[in-house]
Amino acid sequence: MVRTDVPRTSYAVVTAAGLAVFLLAYLWLAVTGNAEVTASADPGAAKASLWAAALPALAAMALARLVPPGRAVPGPLAGLPRRRVARESRALVAAAVAFPIVIIIQPGDLWYPLIKVLLLLAVPLAAFRLLRDGGPAARAIPAPVVWLAPLPAMAAWFLLAKVSPLAPPLTQELPDPVTLAVISLITLLTASVLEEIFYRGWLQTRLETLYGRWPAILASSLLFAAMHVSHLEGDLGPGLASMVAFQGVFGLMQGYLWSRYRNIWAVIAIHVAVNLVYIDMLFQGS
Repeated sequence: MVRTDVPRTSYAVVTAAGLAVFLLAYLWLAVTGNAEVTASADPGAAKASLWAAALPALAAMALARLVPPGRAVPGPLAGLPRRRVARESRALVAAAVAFPIVIIIQPGDLWYPLIKVLLLLAVPLAAFRLLRDGGPAARAIPAPVVWLAPLPAMAAWFLLAKVSPLAPPLTQELPDPVTLAVISLITLLTASVLEEIFYRGWLQTRLETLYGRWPAILASSLLFAAMHVSHLEGDLGPGLASMVAFQGVFGLMQGYLWSRYRNIWAVIAIHVAVNLVYIDMLFQGS
């Protein structure tokens, strides 16, 4: 586990406050009679039940807790000056906060991937370069040394989220095969890969160094949920709660797996399975 200078009381308070956000989101949805959450922004996409939003992620996290890495996982950013890590963290948080704001101001399918590449890739790389002050390049995403240990958690999530009756049906209209292939490739690169590198590899790792594991996981998962502002529909309250309940909980799982195993390819593979419509077509016989 990453060592930090955060007092135990502060760590516990921040962790409890973060968890409370997730509990309040589910409570709000239950009280307001919203038994389903928005899982996709695609027109015509089916909603997911609250059970489908929570159980696959919780099952994966439980299995990850039971299956140790088996060997020492790399400690990213060890030895870097705390001041530099803090400055880089502020730059990443600013980019993460700016993304949903810009999407609200400038919505549209064409602008979305371009804005994402700018704010989640170009801005961070520029910030890392400018804030190095002649120091060594940061290795926030080390080469994986653990491969088999994440597999039980990954399998549990996949079976529950994609194969079991909890899986939302494939109801949206799909474009022609060529357009679908192009869209799938763009989504794979800008969502499945880029989002995991930014939110888990870059942002969460730095926040862990500064504040500890769970404050970092909770903060990065809530910022990850916020980036799905384009999924908002209907009343604002249930819409925000829906984002926390689905995308936020998915971010919790991904963050825990990243912190536990430091295998970026494991969390990318799960994210690919979320976004790749071909998997739904295969298992739902479409």
